[in-house]
Amino acid sequence: MAIDPTHPKHTVHQRVVEGFQGHWKAHGSDKYPQRFRLPPEELWHLDNIMHKGEHPGIMWGVPLDADPSTKGEMVAIDGTVVSIAPPAPEPTA
Repeated sequence: MAIDPTHPKHTVHQRVVEGFQGHWKAHGSDKYPQRFRLPPEELWHLDNIMHKGEHPGIMWGVPLDADPSTKGEMVAIDGTVVSIAPPAPEPTA
């Protein structure tokens, strides 16, 4: 089975890193988000495939929560919730 580089589970690491970068730009490089909430499949992929199970449920000291009701979001230091969901697929004709 081929890997689809656009599938959410394969872009989750990039989206979380981009969330950190946006947070640091907005709040300063010494301020970290409160947490990230990810769909369970994406969190499992991030923890077990990308990070090889070395530090489950945490990235750079920030908690990663499994939440089936979200497509991916970051809770900033000030409590603001920012979407880190993958872009919506293009409609097919």
